[in-house]
Amino acid sequence: MSIINAIEDLFKSFYELIVSVFSTIYHLLLTFVNAIISFFNGIINVVVDVFSGAAEIVGGTAKFLLGNFVVIGLIAAGGYAYLRYTEQGRRVAAGKKTA
Repeated sequence: MSIINAIEDLFKSFYELIVSVFSTIYHLLLTFVNAIISFFNGIINVVVDVFSGAAEIVGGTAKFLLGNFVVIGLIAAGGYAYLRYTEQGRRVAAGKKTA
């Protein structure tokens, strides 16, 4: 009986060895596939982050330019009003005192 048990244990050991090898290969392949998927997912995230950052920069630049456009427009309107006012022969009263 002990020889039969020894042979049975030997076959069980071979079976466990084969299952362990295939399990290791499976886990290696699964890890490799997950690494590839994570790599491409990271590339997609980088591209999305770049375009969202570019959109934020363009939006900020547009706000800056519009704000400056309004200020420059107000200064130009004031200069134009000053020129029109002085063309009519009037003098600009600076510090005019009222009695």
